[in-house]
Parts: sequence; C-alpha cells; structure tokens
Amino acid sequence: MVIKPLIKNYLIYQGTTFMLDFDWGIAEYPLDANCKAAMQIRKDIKSEDFICEATTENGKITISLIENRIKIKIPASETSLFDFDKAVYDIELEFPNHDRFRIVQGQMSLSLEVTRNV
Repeated sequence: MVIKPLIKNYLIYQGTTFMLDFDWGIAEYPLDANCKAAMQIRKDIKSEDFICEATTENGKITISLIENRIKIKIPASETSLFDFDKAVYDIELEFPNHDRFRIVQGQMSLSLEVTRNV
C-alpha cells in the first residue's frame, strides 16, 4: 500500500499560536495509542538545521484515538521567533510495527507580526 502525502501550504502568523488538525481515515492503518508523529519546518529541504520541531514526544503533536485526528500546536512564544519568508515542512506518522508514512508536506509562509512585546 502506498500512502501519498497531502500537499498543503500554510501561512503562519508570527507571534500567534499555530494549529493544524487532520482527520485520519486509512482503515488499513488505524491510529493506535503507540503511534508517533513528527513534523519539522526547515528553510529549505537541504537545510541541516530545523526552524521548529513538533513531535508526540515533545507534546506539540497529539493523536486523538476517539476523534481519529492528528493535532499540531506550536505556541506563540515559538512563532514569535520565526524569521523566514518561506520554508518547507512535512509530517510523518509511525505505527507500532515501525511502518512510517509521510502524511502531509508543503510550504510555510510567514506573515510578520506588527504588535510585539505586549
């Protein structure tokens, strides 16, 4: 089975909480309490360093078995430090049997914050 990632581009508003929320609907791979997910944002695909990392381990990604959803939340304290014009990201989901799939990928654009230090 091939799972093709969704292609989604997003605008991040600097200094605000960034949230993504995805339905998971692949019956052959039901979400499990032991699933792990990770997302990295990088300036470009070849960048060694990432701008931001969200994982189930660091609490920025949660997997809701009841809702069958994957939720990502990056706090405003982090987005206020972002300084890119455009960046790339992807999200990978790993199952307990170690099958891993890229589920979403795309570009991020940053809208700079005007109101700061409030």
